[in-house]
Amino acid sequence: ILLNPKEYHEETLQLSATTCLCKFMLLSLELCETHAKMLFDLLKNSTFESVRVSIMVLMNDFYLKYPLAFAAYSDDVYGCLRDRSDNVRLAALKTISNLILKEMVKPKGQISEIAFRIIDKHPQIATLATSFFSELAKRQDGQALFNILPDIFSNLVDGKLDKQRQLNEEDFKSIIEFLLKYVSKEEQTESLLKILLQRFRMANGNPRLWGDLAYIMSKLTYNERTLKCLHDDFNYYADKLVEDAVYESFLTILNNAKKNLGTKPDLK
Repeated sequence: ILLNPKEYHEETLQLSATTCLCKFMLLSLELCETHAKMLFDLLKNSTFESVRVSIMVLMNDFYLKYPLAFAAYSDDVYGCLRDRSDNVRLAALKTISNLILKEMVKPKGQISEIAFRIIDKHPQIATLATSFFSELAKRQDGQALFNILPDIFSNLVDGKLDKQRQLNEEDFKSIIEFLLKYVSKEEQTESLLKILLQRFRMANGNPRLWGDLAYIMSKLTYNERTLKCLHDDFNYYADKLVEDAVYESFLTILNNAKKNLGTKPDLK
């Protein structure tokens, strides 16, 4: 039935067969690994929303019983966060956030897919995404979220996305501003700034990328140490200041620094 969806193109039949397959796979690790490709082909290609939702919901059981069985398919799991169906995206977000917060899977670079859901057109999905990051920010004294921010930012800036997922400027800024609310410690700000400066140094010939990096930097809170980093690494971004967006972001950094640290004459 599942191997011939065109011949057996009936939603209830396909859903029942998929549920049976999942329960069968849960009987042993060998069965799980043997039929994994079929399951993920269904997840990606089934024309029935209910089938894709059902598989995503049952991912909780698979990861609980066989946490390493689907390691090779993690991109497909996270890929469901881009599904055309609101219900599939919602089921995927619930499953993935649950697995991460219960420490059943480690957040990796693909977690940027959850960041995209902050601006999802479906209100419940957007709310769940913001709640996920808020909860993650409470873990390990804020370090759990901070550790993955560089990867998230790297995947959001220009050049890292396929054409279907290109962010407009407004959405990009909304995501960045939301995530940076959770960077409050001075050592975290300094560490993130150094990473961004290094990426500036290696970002050649891509004005949009320069602007994105500069915008992220403009949303950090600066102290004496971070301003010194900015000054010491001036050569990393000096040639990019000819771009209006980059120049404006650095102007914002300096103006905010004057307001916050203006009473210290040695910084002027």
